[in-house]
Amino acid sequence: MRRLFVLAAAVFMAMGLVAFWGSTPRAAEQAPKAKVAKKAVAVLQNSDCVKCHPAIVGQIQAAGGKHKTEVACLDCHEGGHPPATAKGAIIPKCSKCHEGKSHFRLPRCLRCHQNPHQPLKIVFKGKVKAACKTCHLKEVQEVNQHPSAHSKVDCSFCHVKHGFIPNCLTKCHKPHRKGQTFKDCVSCHKVHQPLPATYGDKIANKQCGACHGKIVKLLESGSTKHAKLHCVFCHQGTHGMIPKCQDCHGTPHPAAMMSKFKKCLNCHVNPHNLTT
Repeated sequence: MRRLFVLAAAVFMAMGLVAFWGSTPRAAEQAPKAKVAKKAVAVLQNSDCVKCHPAIVGQIQAAGGKHKTEVACLDCHEGGHPPATAKGAIIPKCSKCHEGKSHFRLPRCLRCHQNPHQPLKIVFKGKVKAACKTCHLKEVQEVNQHPSAHSKVDCSFCHVKHGFIPNCLTKCHKPHRKGQTFKDCVSCHKVHQPLPATYGDKIANKQCGACHGKIVKLLESGSTKHAKLHCVFCHQGTHGMIPKCQDCHGTPHPAAMMSKFKKCLNCHVNPHNLTT
């Protein structure tokens, strides 16, 4: 009886060992599969992107504009990640977000916006006036409707990159006088409508004297009230404007004298110095 018990115990132990050794490989195989499956369905986080794409994330942080402040990586790059998903499938079209404006209907966005991670670092290629017009309609209309040397060149001739404002005096134009600055230029010449010159009532006589030096000297050498005035006090608004004396002086003499001398300059020969 005792032998029979020992034999039965041995048989059960042997069966247990067989079951253990037989089941262990399956358990070992199933555990990694479960782990891999769990990893495969894990959702990517935006914080994961920098692990493999630090340079691109750095570009966005430096000059991403709204691509930094209003969207995250996975808002644009949807649908998985290579190699499980084809690379081309996760590169979005600009029209996914940018729609509803004429500018967004222009073809070949990347011709100017060469790096979508820094979209406002715009590089101009060739003639771009048609593209500029979709955002800067007023400026393009102004330059087109007022013929000048400026209307004969493309926007990119002056604006070599987006947002760049050139200095008139460094590339194209010589100054009217020594010491003239870009600020002096645009105080009389609208850049998209340079002709005719227009100005306010604060322009100093030295600006006019750059081209009309003799007249300014004559004006300032006089002893009448005219000598104390700025040129633009009389020549208001637009270059070449010649005022009527009556605009300030009304009818200063008796009617009999005015009927005999119908023009003020019959007697006051030079309005810039009435004593000459």
